[in-house]
Amino acid sequence: MTEFFNYTPAALVALTSFAFVSSITPGPNNLMLLHSGARFGFRPTFPHLMGVNLGFGLMLLLCCLGVAAVILAVPATQLALKVLGCAYMLWLAYKLWKNGALPVDGHLPEAKNSRAARPFTFTQAALFQYVNPKAWMMGLSVPATFLPHTGAQWLNASVASTLFVVINFFCLLVWVQGGVVLQKLMHRPDWARVINWVIVVLTLYCAVSVWL
Repeated sequence: MTEFFNYTPAALVALTSFAFVSSITPGPNNLMLLHSGARFGFRPTFPHLMGVNLGFGLMLLLCCLGVAAVILAVPATQLALKVLGCAYMLWLAYKLWKNGALPVDGHLPEAKNSRAARPFTFTQAALFQYVNPKAWMMGLSVPATFLPHTGAQWLNASVASTLFVVINFFCLLVWVQGGVVLQKLMHRPDWARVINWVIVVLTLYCAVSVWL
């Protein structure tokens, strides 16, 4: 095994640190899970969480196995990903501003049977990773910066993606639980309006940060 496993202790520490910092800091996934946790509660949001976690884990594995090299070699592909990700985040911010990010005093702005009044499914959350600019940033950074270039590539890629899946899971839990805590404030209209605007502004920041 040692002839194939080429991570040094220092490299593993660096990769673990990057996984934690990039997973816990605000981004589209975290904001959407915060929103879903506050709106629907923990249990209905859990498939969304797992879709994000395993969907990104698969994306990272593919990036480490060669997809990142292809994307980095074609500047037009990078530009397309930025435009697509930014456009989606602007659309999401508009929807949150128009409809209200969260219910006020237990009232959902949308009709009860509308699509917007349901949490993301596992599949929707997994597919969202492929238009998520932060997910692509993380997926492209790992093979370029932290992946050993000797030994079995599939093993190095598997270690990196597994490490991210484990750390990302607990970071995502923090954001969902934060949303659950916010539920207790949403019965107060003044707090609800402030929280709604904060979520909209942070979503806009995620869109703008793609170009920074």
